[in-house]
Amino acid sequence: MKEKNQKESAEGNIEENIEKELNENKATHAEVSDEDKIAEVSDEDKIAEVSDEEKITDLEDRLLRSAAEIENIRKRAEKERAEAYKVGISIFVKDFVPVLDNLQRALGSIKTSEEINYDSFVEGITATEKDITSLLERHGIKQINPINEKFDPLFHEALFETPSKDHEPGFVTQVIDLGYILDKRLIRPAKVGVSSKK
Repeated sequence: MKEKNQKESAEGNIEENIEKELNENKATHAEVSDEDKIAEVSDEDKIAEVSDEEKITDLEDRLLRSAAEIENIRKRAEKERAEAYKVGISIFVKDFVPVLDNLQRALGSIKTSEEINYDSFVEGITATEKDITSLLERHGIKQINPINEKFDPLFHEALFETPSKDHEPGFVTQVIDLGYILDKRLIRPAKVGVSSKK
Protein backbone atom coordinates (compact mmCIF):
# COMPACT_ATOMS: atom_id res chain seq x y z
CA MET A 1 0.00 0.00 0.00
CA LYS A 2 2.84 2.24 0.77
CA GLU A 3 4.18 1.49 -2.66
CA LYS A 4 0.82 2.23 -4.15
CA ASN A 5 0.68 5.58 -2.36
CA GLN A 6 4.22 6.36 -3.43
CA LYS A 7 3.33 5.41 -7.00
CA GLU A 8 0.22 7.60 -6.97
CA SER A 9 2.18 10.40 -5.38
CA ALA A 10 4.90 10.10 -8.04
CA GLU A 11 2.29 10.05 -10.80
CA GLY A 12 0.63 13.11 -9.28
CA ASN A 13 3.94 14.88 -9.10
CA ILE A 14 4.66 14.00 -12.71
CA GLU A 15 1.28 15.28 -13.78
CA GLU A 16 1.80 18.44 -11.75
CA ASN A 17 5.21 18.91 -13.29
CA ILE A 18 3.83 18.39 -16.80
CA GLU A 19 1.04 20.85 -16.12
CA LYS A 20 3.53 23.31 -14.68
CA GLU A 21 5.75 23.02 -17.75
CA LEU A 22 2.77 23.38 -20.09
CA ASN A 23 1.61 26.50 -18.26
CA GLU A 24 5.11 27.93 -18.29
CA ASN A 25 5.40 27.19 -22.02
CA LYS A 26 2.03 28.81 -22.64
CA ALA A 27 3.02 31.84 -20.64
CA THR A 28 6.39 32.05 -22.39
CA HIS A 29 4.71 31.54 -25.76
CA ALA A 30 2.10 34.18 -24.90
CA GLU A 31 4.85 36.61 -23.90
CA VAL A 32 6.76 35.90 -27.10
CA SER A 33 3.58 36.27 -29.15
CA ASP A 34 2.85 39.61 -27.48
CA GLU A 35 6.40 40.77 -28.12
CA ASP A 36 6.16 39.58 -31.73
CA LYS A 37 2.86 41.37 -32.11
CA ILE A 38 4.33 44.57 -30.69
CA ALA A 39 7.34 44.21 -33.00
CA GLU A 40 5.04 43.54 -35.97
CA VAL A 41 2.90 46.57 -35.13
CA SER A 42 6.03 48.72 -34.79
CA ASP A 43 7.28 47.49 -38.17
CA GLU A 44 3.88 48.20 -39.73
CA ASP A 45 3.87 51.69 -38.21
CA LYS A 46 7.34 52.31 -39.61
CA ILE A 47 6.23 51.05 -43.03
CA ALA A 48 3.10 53.21 -42.81
CA GLU A 49 5.19 56.20 -41.74
CA VAL A 50 7.68 55.60 -44.51
CA SER A 51 4.85 55.06 -46.94
CA ASP A 52 3.21 58.35 -45.92
CA GLU A 53 6.51 60.21 -46.26
CA GLU A 54 7.16 58.54 -49.60
CA LYS A 55 3.64 59.39 -50.73
CA ILE A 56 4.09 63.03 -49.75
CA THR A 57 7.44 63.19 -51.54
CA ASP A 58 5.95 61.48 -54.58
CA LEU A 59 2.95 63.86 -54.64
CA GLU A 60 5.21 66.90 -54.26
CA ASP A 61 7.33 65.63 -57.14
CA ARG A 62 4.25 65.06 -59.29
CA LEU A 63 2.92 68.52 -58.44
CA LEU A 64 6.19 70.19 -59.41
CA ARG A 65 6.38 68.19 -62.65
CA SER A 66 2.77 69.09 -63.50
CA ALA A 67 3.38 72.78 -62.82
CA ALA A 68 6.52 72.69 -64.98
CA GLU A 69 4.63 70.91 -67.76
CA ILE A 70 1.81 73.46 -67.67
CA GLU A 71 4.33 76.30 -67.83
CA ASN A 72 6.07 74.64 -70.79
CA ILE A 73 2.74 74.18 -72.59
CA ARG A 74 1.86 77.85 -71.96
CA LYS A 75 5.23 79.03 -73.30
CA ARG A 76 4.97 76.73 -76.32
CA ALA A 77 1.41 77.92 -77.09
CA GLU A 78 2.49 81.57 -76.76
CA LYS A 79 5.45 80.97 -79.08
CA GLU A 80 3.23 79.14 -81.62
CA ARG A 81 0.64 81.95 -81.47
CA ALA A 82 3.31 84.58 -82.07
CA GLU A 83 4.73 82.53 -84.95
CA ALA A 84 1.26 82.03 -86.47
CA TYR A 85 0.63 85.78 -86.22
CA LYS A 86 3.91 86.51 -88.00
CA VAL A 87 3.13 84.01 -90.75
CA GLY A 88 -0.42 85.34 -91.16
CA ILE A 89 0.64 88.99 -91.32
CA SER A 90 3.49 88.17 -93.72
CA ILE A 91 1.04 86.46 -96.10
CA PHE A 92 -1.25 89.50 -95.95
CA VAL A 93 1.64 91.94 -96.49
CA LYS A 94 2.95 89.84 -99.39
CA ASP A 95 -0.47 90.18 -101.06
CA PHE A 96 -0.76 93.87 -100.17
CA VAL A 97 2.64 95.04 -101.46
CA PRO A 98 1.67 94.88 -105.19
CA VAL A 99 -1.37 97.07 -104.49
CA LEU A 100 0.84 99.56 -102.69
CA ASP A 101 3.30 99.46 -105.63
CA ASN A 102 0.46 100.36 -108.05
CA LEU A 103 -0.62 103.25 -105.83
CA GLN A 104 2.95 104.57 -105.61
CA ARG A 105 3.36 104.34 -109.40
CA ALA A 106 0.12 106.30 -109.89
CA LEU A 107 1.29 109.01 -107.50
CA GLY A 108 4.72 109.06 -109.14
CA SER A 109 3.25 109.53 -112.61
CA ILE A 110 1.23 112.55 -111.43
CA LYS A 111 4.30 114.19 -109.91
CA THR A 112 6.39 113.76 -113.08
CA SER A 113 3.80 114.75 -115.67
CA GLU A 114 3.22 118.40 -116.54
CA GLU A 115 -0.44 117.95 -117.34
CA ILE A 116 -2.66 115.90 -115.00
CA ASN A 117 -5.24 113.67 -116.61
CA TYR A 118 -7.84 113.49 -113.84
CA ASP A 119 -9.93 110.83 -115.60
CA SER A 120 -7.03 108.36 -115.75
CA PHE A 121 -6.04 109.27 -112.20
CA VAL A 122 -9.56 108.53 -110.90
CA GLU A 123 -9.61 105.34 -112.96
CA GLY A 124 -6.29 104.26 -111.40
CA ILE A 125 -7.48 105.05 -107.87
CA THR A 126 -10.72 103.13 -108.52
CA ALA A 127 -8.72 100.12 -109.75
CA THR A 128 -6.52 100.32 -106.63
CA GLU A 129 -9.62 100.41 -104.42
CA LYS A 130 -10.94 97.27 -106.17
CA ASP A 131 -7.56 95.58 -105.67
CA ILE A 132 -7.62 96.40 -101.94
CA THR A 133 -11.23 95.21 -101.59
CA SER A 134 -10.37 92.00 -103.42
CA LEU A 135 -7.30 91.51 -101.23
CA LEU A 136 -9.38 91.90 -98.07
CA GLU A 137 -11.98 89.42 -99.34
CA ARG A 138 -9.25 86.86 -100.16
CA HIS A 139 -8.21 87.05 -96.53
CA GLY A 140 -11.78 86.65 -95.24
CA ILE A 141 -12.40 90.31 -94.44
CA LYS A 142 -15.76 91.58 -95.62
CA GLN A 143 -17.09 95.12 -95.81
CA ILE A 144 -20.20 96.22 -93.97
CA ASN A 145 -22.18 98.73 -96.03
CA PRO A 146 -25.55 98.93 -94.25
CA ILE A 147 -27.21 101.68 -96.28
CA ASN A 148 -31.04 101.40 -96.04
CA GLU A 149 -30.74 98.56 -93.49
CA LYS A 150 -32.11 98.52 -89.95
CA PHE A 151 -29.60 99.86 -87.46
CA ASP A 152 -27.75 97.04 -85.65
CA PRO A 153 -25.69 98.19 -82.65
CA LEU A 154 -23.54 95.06 -82.90
CA PHE A 155 -22.19 96.09 -86.31
CA HIS A 156 -23.00 99.81 -86.63
CA GLU A 157 -21.94 102.92 -84.75
CA ALA A 158 -24.48 105.75 -84.91
CA LEU A 159 -22.80 109.15 -85.31
CA PHE A 160 -25.99 111.17 -85.68
CA GLU A 161 -29.75 110.95 -86.16
CA THR A 162 -31.64 112.77 -88.87
CA PRO A 163 -35.35 112.94 -89.73
CA SER A 164 -36.18 111.14 -92.96
CA LYS A 165 -39.26 110.99 -95.16
CA ASP A 166 -37.95 107.94 -97.04
CA HIS A 167 -37.09 105.74 -94.04
CA GLU A 168 -38.79 104.49 -90.91
CA PRO A 169 -37.08 105.41 -87.63
CA GLY A 170 -34.03 103.26 -86.82
CA PHE A 171 -32.80 102.71 -90.38
CA VAL A 172 -29.36 103.65 -91.72
CA THR A 173 -29.68 106.64 -94.03
CA GLN A 174 -26.01 107.46 -94.54
CA VAL A 175 -22.71 105.55 -94.24
CA ILE A 176 -19.75 107.71 -93.21
CA ASP A 177 -17.19 104.88 -92.90
CA LEU A 178 -17.63 101.27 -93.98
CA GLY A 179 -17.34 98.57 -91.34
CA TYR A 180 -15.31 95.37 -91.60
CA ILE A 181 -15.74 91.85 -90.24
CA LEU A 182 -13.46 88.82 -90.24
CA ASP A 183 -15.33 85.51 -90.02
CA LYS A 184 -18.27 87.07 -88.13
CA ARG A 185 -15.84 88.89 -85.83
CA LEU A 186 -16.18 92.65 -85.91
CA ILE A 187 -13.00 94.51 -86.84
CA ARG A 188 -14.58 97.94 -87.11
CA PRO A 189 -18.25 98.95 -86.94
CA ALA A 190 -19.75 100.91 -89.83
CA LYS A 191 -20.09 104.57 -88.82
CA VAL A 192 -23.54 105.65 -89.86
CA GLY A 193 -26.32 108.23 -89.70
CA VAL A 194 -29.67 106.85 -88.53
CA SER A 195 -33.21 108.01 -89.31
CA SER A 196 -35.25 109.38 -86.44
CA LYS A 197 -38.93 110.14 -85.94
CA LYS A 198 -40.25 113.06 -87.95
